[in-house]
Amino acid sequence: MSGPMKVLLTGGTGFLGEYLLVELLERGHTVWALYRSESRRLDTIRFLGSLGLPRNADGLHWFKCEVLELDEQWDKLCQQNHGIDQVNTLLHSAASTRLYMDKLGDPLRTNLGGAKVLVRLLARIPMQVHIISTAYVCGLVQDAIIREINHPRGDFVNVYEESKWDAEQLWHGKATLLRPSIIVGHSETARCKSFTGWYILFQALHLLDRLLHESKDSNRLDLNINLPAYSHAATNIVPVDYVAKAAVAIIESSDNHNNIFHLTHTDPPSHQWTMNYICKRFNMGGIHFSGAGTPITEPRNLIERMVWRQMKTILSHFSNNPVFDRSNTDRAIPHIPVPPITEDRVTKLVDYAIEKEKGAL
Repeated sequence: MSGPMKVLLTGGTGFLGEYLLVELLERGHTVWALYRSESRRLDTIRFLGSLGLPRNADGLHWFKCEVLELDEQWDKLCQQNHGIDQVNTLLHSAASTRLYMDKLGDPLRTNLGGAKVLVRLLARIPMQVHIISTAYVCGLVQDAIIREINHPRGDFVNVYEESKWDAEQLWHGKATLLRPSIIVGHSETARCKSFTGWYILFQALHLLDRLLHESKDSNRLDLNINLPAYSHAATNIVPVDYVAKAAVAIIESSDNHNNIFHLTHTDPPSHQWTMNYICKRFNMGGIHFSGAGTPITEPRNLIERMVWRQMKTILSHFSNNPVFDRSNTDRAIPHIPVPPITEDRVTKLVDYAIEKEKGAL
């Protein structure tokens, strides 16, 4: 590391953004954190305070602005926030994680629109740029090894992945692209702020568990369900603290700048491992993998319809199975291991979600 960075951080009150703040502050960098909501900023301040951060008064500065207005408001922000014009690093973490388009046009509006705004800002204010993207910009893939390269447009599972691919095209060769896989809670505390993504799998099975309890005609240990996916394939989940630690360590070295890095798990749990855990956790059985592309058998009775309604909710979590190459990442940060995914760790994650969401799982 050549010296402390002066970082403009977007998305600092988000789930990953909070842990990026932690890493940046603990490693002695000065951060200018953009925020939109005062209540979320206060929540983040309380979280940082629980960790004893920031450790000096000059380490963290907040400024209020919409990402989509950042280029238009920059001159005004510089007048109102002394020292913000000295930032030399942009770490862009703000994003909409919606999987499907809403009436406001998100996630495309925020993810692609925000990237365009920052491109315009960077034309005026020189900074080294680092972008939090997603490993799933590769699109729909079965078992293939995905390299740390700029991918051609693929068949995307959802609009979120497509919006991130579109944004990456604006930055290719001009920014460091940090591509985490599916981010889950902290590896030790299980802390999480948003129970979407991977957690939807457990929400669906938890609801199915309750429905089966109410049905006296079902055999919960022999549901006779075949999922159209491969049992050996894996859903790549990675703890939020690893992603933050890896991202900050990577951008600290100029040797890594403007390259692409997969912040993915080196040994993700296979679908069969995950299903075995689910069946044990919720006391159900008879769920099998029949291979990708296998036709879905139509339900024949009320019980099967009830089961399949929940199964269809989780099929997207089994349908996309790339294997992520990490050559750049392993070369850049060989000293930062990925916490292993164990049964105890998954139990912590699920228990935390149940406690915080008050029965949502």
